Amino acid sequence: MAAPETGAPETLFLSTIPGASPSKWVDRFTSRERRVQLVKRDVGTQVAFLAPGADGSPPRGLPQLGYLRWSRDSSPEELLRSGGVDPESVHVVRFYEEDPVVCIGRDHLLAAWDVDRDGPVSWTELETALDTDTRLDPEEFAPPPPEDPLEAPEVPGAGERMALEIVASGAGYVVLPASVARMFGRKDVMTLPLAQGPGPDRHPGWAVGLAWLKAVDSPLVQDFIGAAKGRRPRSSRQ
Repeated sequence: MAAPETGAPETLFLSTIPGASPSKWVDRFTSRERRVQLVKRDVGTQVAFLAPGADGSPPRGLPQLGYLRWSRDSSPEELLRSGGVDPESVHVVRFYEEDPVVCIGRDHLLAAWDVDRDGPVSWTELETALDTDTRLDPEEFAPPPPEDPLEAPEVPGAGERMALEIVASGAGYVVLPASVARMFGRKDVMTLPLAQGPGPDRHPGWAVGLAWLKAVDSPLVQDFIGAAKGRRPRSSRQ
């Protein structure tokens, strides 16, 4: 005899950005009673789901939760303000840090750099070696963002993809989080680690966290945050 219907599972809409890998968190969280729907966003519009409408209307509340990535020499509050979001209206939980890499064409002079021997590339070394090259900004190649926060870009990460396409041709270089470079990796592009930490010749790197509006906090959101922290479903929260 068939089991009785228990109704549609509760759905958490999760906003993601290039380089994000939520699969482990999703696996911990998903069950017959709940599931996750990923909403892909470009990094330039990562705070859109938290922002008020263009007419000043309140945020829609969907996705309920999403990734944020910000420079380690900045803060999530500064990122939110730059996107027209009041930091006081948002919860942010920082989860991990991202290492920076520089992406260059395989035939570039810097491609002879030996990471095992020379270590990460510093900003000073990078600027010396790439003195005549152009640093590419992926956001310059990104298409206009969708108006609806639930509408995914036609080609997620189009800006990063185009920057790497140009780099592969031998023109310019681009600095990306290592996870993004891996996600859009190409055989004709070489990635080298950049030195991190304080100092003028070092890159600060990035921090990554999850953010949600205080107004839409819920057991569903809190359970996903718990799963991201390693708790199994239905475990007690301190």
